[in-house]
Parts: sequence; C-alpha cells; structure tokens
Amino acid sequence: MTNRARSLLNVPFLLLAAVALAQEAPPAAPAPVEKPPAAKAPAHQIGGLRFLDVSELTVVNVDVSVTDKKGPVLGLTKDDFEVFQDGKPQPLTNFAAFVRKPPASASPSPTPLPPAATAAPPKPAAMPAAAGEAVHREPRFIALYVDNENIMPFDRNRVLTKMADWIRANLAPPDQAMVVSYQRSMKILQPFTSDPEEIAAALQSVRKYVGGRSDMQSSRQRVEDFIADNSIQNSGGSGGNGNAYYQAVDQARSFAREQRNDLTFTVRTLQDLVTMMGGLPGRKAIIYLSDGLPLTPGEELFYAIQDAFNTPNVITEAREFDSTDLFASLVRTATSAGVTLYTIDARGLQSDLGIEAENRQARSAIVASVTTRNFQDSLIYMADRTGGIAILNANDPTPGLEKIATDMETYYSLGYRLVPSGEDRLHRIEVKLKTHPEYKLVYRRTFIEKSLPTRIADRVISGLAFDLNDNPLGIELTAGTPAPADNGRWTVPVEVTVPFDKIALIPDGDDLVGYVMVYYAARDDEGKQSDIQQTEHPVRIRAADYEKSHRERMTISTSLLVNPGRYRISVGVRDELTNQAGYALVKASVHPEDRS
Repeated sequence: MTNRARSLLNVPFLLLAAVALAQEAPPAAPAPVEKPPAAKAPAHQIGGLRFLDVSELTVVNVDVSVTDKKGPVLGLTKDDFEVFQDGKPQPLTNFAAFVRKPPASASPSPTPLPPAATAAPPKPAAMPAAAGEAVHREPRFIALYVDNENIMPFDRNRVLTKMADWIRANLAPPDQAMVVSYQRSMKILQPFTSDPEEIAAALQSVRKYVGGRSDMQSSRQRVEDFIADNSIQNSGGSGGNGNAYYQAVDQARSFAREQRNDLTFTVRTLQDLVTMMGGLPGRKAIIYLSDGLPLTPGEELFYAIQDAFNTPNVITEAREFDSTDLFASLVRTATSAGVTLYTIDARGLQSDLGIEAENRQARSAIVASVTTRNFQDSLIYMADRTGGIAILNANDPTPGLEKIATDMETYYSLGYRLVPSGEDRLHRIEVKLKTHPEYKLVYRRTFIEKSLPTRIADRVISGLAFDLNDNPLGIELTAGTPAPADNGRWTVPVEVTVPFDKIALIPDGDDLVGYVMVYYAARDDEGKQSDIQQTEHPVRIRAADYEKSHRERMTISTSLLVNPGRYRISVGVRDELTNQAGYALVKASVHPEDRS
C-alpha cells in the first residue's frame, strides 16, 4: 500500500526532469482495470469524496465596465447585454452589478441611465438580477509591482506615497494585496494580506532600492551626444567625420540590442508573477509601476539619426528590435491566468519639447514625441489587452488610482454556461449593448478554457508563492533531511501522504482500485522556479482489507535534486475518479548553512 517514486529537479535551471519510477513490486493481483471516463461518476464508488462534475461547474464570467464621458454607467440590467463566444450568442445564466461606494472626496457622480430605461436605481453594493437574490462577490487579489530596474527613484517615491494612501483607503477583507519589487529578479516584499498598514510599510521599504533607469538613460545620452556632435548642422553641412553616420547607427544598434535583452528579462519576470497568480480564486490584478518600457528598443535614437544626418531610411533599422512579441506573450499569459494589468507611468506629464535635465541640449520635438510614445505604448498595450487601465501623463497619480479602484469595484458580471471540451482552448468574447452604442465597454476580449489538469497545475504553481488553504483530500507533505549528491548538488526526500478513505475506489475482482495524479513544483528564494511535473500512481488493495486500510494513509516518496538554497515545494494531488484535488506546500533549507 506504499507507492514510491523518484524525480529529479535539475540544478542549473531548476527544471523537473523526466521522472524515473522505481516502484516496489506490489502483491500479485489481477491486472488493473481500465479507468472509467473522467466526465462520469465512477460506478460503485467506495470511499473517497463526492464526484465533482466539472461540466456542471463551468460557468464563464465576463466582467464588463461600462462608462461614458462622466464615468461609470449604472443601472443596466441583464436584458441590456449581449454576449458572444467565438461569434455565437450565449444565453446569460448569471448576472450581477457591483458598485463601488465612493470616498467622501469622490469625483463627479456616475451616470445613471436615461429616464426611458426601466432598470432599478444604483445601489452602493452588489445588485443582483432578481430582487432579493443574494450575490457573493469573489475576493480580489491585487499585486503592487514596482519595477525598480525601469524607474527613476524620484518618480517612484512620489507615486509610492500616493499609492500607500490609496491602499489604506481601499484595502479591506476579503480582498488582499501584496508588494512585489523587481531589481534583476522578483522579490516578494509583502505576501498577500488584508492589512493595509503592512502593505504601506512594504511600499515604504521599496524606497531603499536604487532605480536602474538612470543607467539606461546615461547609455542613451552618450549615443545622443555623439549624434548631436556629429550632425550635419554641427559640422557645417559637411557631415564632419565621414564615418560618423555609420558609427552613430552602430552605437544605436548596440544600445537597442542591450535594451532588448534587459526588456526580455523584465517582461518575463512580470510574466512569471502572472503565472503564479493564475491558480488564485476570484478576481486578480497587477498594478505595474515603472517609467515605461520601450515597445521598440532604441527607436528614438534612429529618429535622432534621421534628423541629424537627413537619412529617412534609417528608421527601418528600428524594426529589428520591435518587441511587440514579448508583450503579446505576456498578454496571452495574463488572459490565460485571468489577471488584469493596470499600468502607471511614474514619470508624470511628459513634454514634447524634449527638454530634460540630463540633456545638454533639447531634443527635437519629433524625437521627444517618439520617446514618450515608445515608452507609453507598451503600458497601453498591456492594460488594454487585459481589460485594465493605463495611467499616463499624471504628476499626481491619485485620480488615476481612483479610476483603478472604480474599475475594480464597479462592473457588471455576465455569466454563461460553457460546455467543456476537456481541452485547453482559446475563445474570443464580444459583449454588446442593445442600446446606447456611445457607451464604452471594457472587458477581457479572450479567455482560455482550461482542462481540469491544467487548472490543478496552475494551483500548484500558485503555491510556490502564496499559501493556499485548499485541501479537501487532507494530503500532507513533508521534506526530509537533505543529503549531498554530485557536483555540489543535494537530494531532498519528499513524502506525500493521502488518507485512503479520501481516495475513491472501485471493485475489480477481489480488489479495489483507484488512481491519483501528483503534481510537483519547486521555487528557490532567488526566484528560480521548476516546471510542473506530474506522476500517476495506481492504488490497489484487497477488498477484504478495506476496513483496515481506509484508516491508514497512502505514501508517495520522491527525491528532488537541487542546488543549495531555500525552497518552497508545492504539491497537488488529484483523485482521478472523483476529480477532487488537494494542495500542500513545505519549505526546505537544502544546504546545512541555510538551515534555520
């Protein structure tokens, strides 16, 4: 009744390698029966939890914000909306409207429907479709992400002060927030909490980090100075050094390559956080704070060369560094994870005159405009494609933060039944109003239907960063004493136990059989994370031994091969007959010097 396996967590890249099963030989028994279809309740189930019919629980909720020039439009009803999935109309089975209770210093009141509308008046709480019907609002999980590699300290600190005030005014249970900082790697400064003072304190701690944007600006300024010093105007129209143009292009390309490399790390780290949040329940959002990210690294330098040397064709050089693909990948991940991105440009109001303190002379208006657009377009792209808001050109971010709070709390939830395909599949969503085409609708334009195994894997990945209190199977996870391996690596024995009475079994001759799937992942305190790995384990006991065995636990043993460090190990176990799953995590200090 003990199933033992061994898996390796590859050291250099912390990736789970292929699992080598080393099962102990079980007692002689009939061959395993074919598993019953996952979509149907197992016949003659013995023990275990109730069968979870995934098809009955699959409801797609589309959250829609409706605004006009004055702000949110309230009072709409179920009959005002039309929802289409992949071009086909979907009957609405669920409807609720949620309204933010505005603070005392709120801006102008939201727009009610015109008198001809028959909708109920707005209420300062959730408004269900039917009178008296209770509406349960899911909790919100908000990550405040400060990108220290792409922000100037002065800009950052100005916004952090306002952000702390905003969190104090808006964070309350059941909602939770966390603080994440990025400086070459992602650091969780404050895990999810409903305490606004803990969040404010973590935001205050971000101030000690030196922003990395100054290094990028210095590198760019050196290229701009070279271009300006060797321009046609400054060389009396002769072009000065005959190779100046080619040298300027080489310097611009070198800068763009370096910036593209840094951008790749920046976006992928943000993408990692999105992935980890994918398994959280409820509404999920990231408020991303930076001085902007270049959609096309180095683009402004090629425009500067065009102005300086009167060479229009040089603009085509920038196409090589177009990084829309990076942001598109991030958006796809956010769509899959159900995470909305809100972006804030900490620089505040930008001047198109090109006058900046670090410049020896003003940029041309075109180059200044291109620079602003290049660094803001990415913020707009991330927000628009995930249903969020981009806050730009605001020296005081308070009104923008209020817009974010209103968008998070004032929306219509439209639900329709999805017939599960059992596969991971992208669907396109379109929402229309039957009247009032002038209203603006903001919602997620796509969603990814996820199979049950994918959803469980998402929860396991979330467990690498967040504590998940979701364990109906009652699984227990323990890590043993690490032992030295080869090449400076260590093996960490890990044991997962599951109560036999929580595992569904079905008769097979004189035996009872069942199946569990175990999902593993690990992450060290430097942010290096493994891929998800899963192993299937059949359960077979003699029917005559059931009364005794169902008071015992099944044990699954695994060894992880890792580098020295401190780890979070996250595990999920799925009963394949009932679709029920449980989750657990354990922390392990792998090298003796790291134990505490």
